[in-house]
Amino acid sequence: MKGRLLQLIHALTLNKGMKLIALGLGAIAWYAIQPAISFEATISNVPIRVMVDSGWAVLEQSASSADVLFRGSREGIRLLDQEDLEIVVDARAMNYSEPFIMPLEPRTIRTSAGVRALFARPSEVTLIVDQEEDLLLPVREHIQGSPPEGYEVESVRVVPDRVTVSGPRQRLEAIEAIRTTPIDMEGRLQSFNLRVGLVSPSRAWTARLEPDRVEVEVNLVERSATRLFEDVRVHRMFGATVLPDTMVTPSHANVTLVGRAELLEAMLPRDLRLYVDVTAVSPGESVELPVRAHVPARIRVEKMEPAKILLEVPLPENAEAGE
Repeated sequence: MKGRLLQLIHALTLNKGMKLIALGLGAIAWYAIQPAISFEATISNVPIRVMVDSGWAVLEQSASSADVLFRGSREGIRLLDQEDLEIVVDARAMNYSEPFIMPLEPRTIRTSAGVRALFARPSEVTLIVDQEEDLLLPVREHIQGSPPEGYEVESVRVVPDRVTVSGPRQRLEAIEAIRTTPIDMEGRLQSFNLRVGLVSPSRAWTARLEPDRVEVEVNLVERSATRLFEDVRVHRMFGATVLPDTMVTPSHANVTLVGRAELLEAMLPRDLRLYVDVTAVSPGESVELPVRAHVPARIRVEKMEPAKILLEVPLPENAEAGE
């Protein structure tokens, strides 16, 4: 034993100068790299996720997020992505019969490689746990803003229109519907389909939604108005052969047009022309023909009164004499 001790002392004193130099260089290197690996940054609102036993759900928690101080290299701190950060609180196997406190320890904070969490503020969370329940609830679309002037939302369809919400029984009793994330209507001129997420019914407690995304079909139409034009003359449209002395009864009609209000207001009587097509009618015939309308673009006929008129074409005089 004494011999081994002497050998150890001899090894430590051998090349003492070189060893002191190596020790000094190591200390210098440590102090040199220390600033490079000691950058600190505080990330606010890191979400707190609580794990509880199956069949239970968090009814209340004193904080849903916390501010966390991180330390690491400059590059590691720069690459921190808040969406990937969370504080995981494992509250399984706890006594749920009364409120309890769980610490927010650095080891419970998930982060990226090369960066570690120092502490969280607040440093603990108070939890109240209730039995979990499933409830089928309707989905309500959240329309934000309005389409441009002259357009309006005619209908909105959500698929599926109901989702299953899982959460604490006492909280679910007060919920009537689940809302989608906002659907912005600014600048939209056409109907569209959009897949959107659903908003949790509360930030104070955790709800699970199944599914957590829905399809929304929004049908946009141009805002329309109507205008009545009365006693408009009905013209005859001839083909290659002109039929003289043709009679239309009645000779005038009333027409209701539909379109954008500003377009209808700007219309003049000469912008509207009513006619019947007599190109296929032969002398001696008496037929009913539909009244047609020539109107400006983006305006259509909603109602024509009468919709048809009687057209009478007499036989030529020489044809009558021949008989």
